[in-house]
Amino acid sequence: MPAVQQAAAPRLLDEQSGPKVLQQLDTIIFDCDGVLWRGSDTITNAVEALHVMRQQGKRLLFVTNNSSKSRAQYVKKFQSLGMQVDSSEIVSSSYTAAAYLSSIGFGQSLQPGKHVLLLGSQGTADELAAAGLQVLDAKQLQLPVLDSVDAMLQMQLDERIGAVVLGWDCLFNYQKLVYASACLRELPGCLYVATNLDHADYIGNDRMMPGTGALVAALQVASGVEPVNVGKGGAWLFPYLLAKFQLQPSRTAVVGDRLDTDIAMGKQGGLVTLLPLTGVTTMQGALSAASREQPDFIMPSVAALAGLPSS
Repeated sequence: MPAVQQAAAPRLLDEQSGPKVLQQLDTIIFDCDGVLWRGSDTITNAVEALHVMRQQGKRLLFVTNNSSKSRAQYVKKFQSLGMQVDSSEIVSSSYTAAAYLSSIGFGQSLQPGKHVLLLGSQGTADELAAAGLQVLDAKQLQLPVLDSVDAMLQMQLDERIGAVVLGWDCLFNYQKLVYASACLRELPGCLYVATNLDHADYIGNDRMMPGTGALVAALQVASGVEPVNVGKGGAWLFPYLLAKFQLQPSRTAVVGDRLDTDIAMGKQGGLVTLLPLTGVTTMQGALSAASREQPDFIMPSVAALAGLPSS
């Protein structure tokens, strides 16, 4: 059977046409929040859709820019929502931060013996440690109150630091900004790694929550250093996925609710791109985007791809 033909303009999928597209795919890469769940609530028939796909022998991967959890924590999240997923199927940006640093030999051939300064979650700390990287959590630094020029001049940097990793950090503040920017400016060869550049996340009731990208931008402006983005939307992730999972692009799809991350990664790799209308991007937003940013297919939810009702 021929590969899915990627259309010039998005086509609409429903529960009748979805299975025809699914039939032509071997691997489906899912975003999570806004696709499979919203907060602690599953998307209607998402659990059943994954079951249908597994029964058909599809390989399922779950790639999320959310760095708040480790892969082990995500397994528990999936289980709590009735989804059975193995940690080997999960690629979180907490994990890709560690994978990227390991891939360039950080702490070994590059910046030997150096530590990672983490501004982020315990999940990211766990992934960095699991990769054998030495981590200094910003919470451990006991930073002084930096309320004057004199205080900033007296601030001492830990010279063991060779990289700054910035992920989701709900306790991000001016002290951390000052310290991390000084590390990037003053410590020789200090690297800047961002788990993602998501500017905001939809949390319901028409409200958007500032995302990691807002914090990343603040540190970039303060330090003058552009980060390496190891999440969806960055240049590093797709080649990594392609090699790690031996993907065949023409028979691989990305299902995600963001044009600038999920759909962008799919376009980057020549994958089939599917946008469910259960997350950040609306129908109007998808259709009004530049043609190069539009998905191949738009569907009411992930359920349609498996031939199930979306409500």
